Amino acid sequence: MIIYCCADLIFATKIRSTAETLGVASRPVRNADMLAKRLDQVNDGKPNGPVTCFMLDLDTGEDGLALIGQVKGHSPSVPILAFGSHVATELLEEARRRGADDVLPRSAFTARLPQLIEQHR
Repeated sequence: MIIYCCADLIFATKIRSTAETLGVASRPVRNADMLAKRLDQVNDGKPNGPVTCFMLDLDTGEDGLALIGQVKGHSPSVPILAFGSHVATELLEEARRRGADDVLPRSAFTARLPQLIEQHR
């Protein structure tokens, strides 16, 4: 299952709808508590399988960046894909420093989204 944290509803919808089209389960994460429940596969009445990828919109700021450490601390093998504005070079680099496995500008993320979801089914 792919989990994602987005500040922008448009990107959350893109991830959810693309995953749905490809038959891949996906669930949103809004905060550290929700992330812990997804990683622990807490039964909340909805699909909640093993996490295969965490996608992070860097517009979530420091709260989102903190989730990188939480994922790596809980499940180091879960790939983290961070995406943000191409002009926010410091933010993109900070995501790398904190442990994101792949960091992409929004345009590349959008263009490659179906392939990224397929890669992390």
